[in-house]
Amino acid sequence: MAVTYEVVTELVEVEEVPEKMPESPWHNKKVEEVKEPLEEFLCGWEGAAVFRDLYFKHKGRRYAPDTAVVLQNAPPLEKIGINYRVPEDGPPPNVVIEVAVSPKSLGEALSEKADFYAELQVKEYLVVEAFPEKPIRLWFARPIAGERPVPASEARLETIGVLVRPEGQKVRLFDFEGNEILSPSEALERERAKREELERKVAELE
Repeated sequence: MAVTYEVVTELVEVEEVPEKMPESPWHNKKVEEVKEPLEEFLCGWEGAAVFRDLYFKHKGRRYAPDTAVVLQNAPPLEKIGINYRVPEDGPPPNVVIEVAVSPKSLGEALSEKADFYAELQVKEYLVVEAFPEKPIRLWFARPIAGERPVPASEARLETIGVLVRPEGQKVRLFDFEGNEILSPSEALERERAKREELERKVAELE
């Protein structure tokens, strides 16, 4: 008796993995200076999320901002892959922050990336110009209002209630009441320094 075998071919859609250049330790440090305090500040906001290096895709184009904040209806990380499709997966970011550590990356942030984020309807766009061995400079725009990035002494992010200021080669974040927003590691270091100073003063009185 002849035996017949049926071959079933299943097509599986594989999400394309875009090539991404490795970043320098300096770039990583400057990005984390912004991202970590933002995560700490927004951790209690229901539906909010802070993303890093996630590709936002819109009308066939995509960019992966250094930091992006979605305030409401952000999809869970486990439900999105490497591409966040707008509007299929969720709303556009309220805030996008790019860190430029070279003239080339600054040019991209101020031109084609700025164009993309305007098309994406991003509300606030901040570029941190963090060239090694030079003071940090800020560029700020409201893409949704048709603005282009311009130099700024500080950036007031109204959508999230955060003020960004450059101090030398460091980026500092404050709430609108003037309180500095620290990363967990910075907060622990500040507490340790205060404790050591108090112990020193007590020892001097003995």
